[in-house]
Amino acid sequence: MTGAESAGNDSVTVEVGPGAGRITKELVRDGHPIVAVEVDPHWADRLAELELPNLTVVNDDFTTWPLPDGPLRFIGNLPFGTGTRMLRRCLALGPDRCREGVFLLQKQYTRKRTGAYGGNLFNAQWEPWYTFRRGLGFPRQEFAPVPGSDTETLLVRSRPRPLAPWSRHAAYQRFVEDVFNTSRLTIGEAARALDRRAGPGWLRGARVPPGLRVKDITAEQWADLFHACTPPPARRISPQRRR
Repeated sequence: MTGAESAGNDSVTVEVGPGAGRITKELVRDGHPIVAVEVDPHWADRLAELELPNLTVVNDDFTTWPLPDGPLRFIGNLPFGTGTRMLRRCLALGPDRCREGVFLLQKQYTRKRTGAYGGNLFNAQWEPWYTFRRGLGFPRQEFAPVPGSDTETLLVRSRPRPLAPWSRHAAYQRFVEDVFNTSRLTIGEAARALDRRAGPGWLRGARVPPGLRVKDITAEQWADLFHACTPPPARRISPQRRR
């Protein structure tokens, strides 16, 4: 993983699914603490037998394993079926703890996370605190057994200046979900669906054009919409959610 200095020298690197340890052997050269979490006891034992410096091997499921305290960096070849769940678990630590990550995933998935197909709920909910970029690509023929798709690395980095306070991330993510759940094409239509009377004023306050498609709203504009709408319209018109 590159950018160790930018992530902070006090951070611990967590490797997800190290397998035979090919990447682990490179990581330990950095001199920083490495925790390798391997669910397969065979590979966990094999890796522990190598007695690599600065390495702690954990035979556990990453989705339920108690994460260490303090700032963390992540690296791993995430399973296609549970990759989103694992990624979300890392991000949910917040930008002060999840400093950066390098994840090998399906090429189509990485392109989705980096906006190749337009905006989406997942990205809109996390981009005030993180950036997502494409890294190196690898053809599926380089792996054994050969997977059904080419792969790419997804580069995740915490923003040095978040667009919204992390203390309000739960409210922010509910707000974004409410907008997407209207299934409206433009933000103007979504605003009217959420609150017919307050919607136009809310958009003017955020300086977001009502004709802008929801999928084209930038991370900065999502943050402006949230800040201009306190409480968000959906909170005012959905008494069932207040119970």
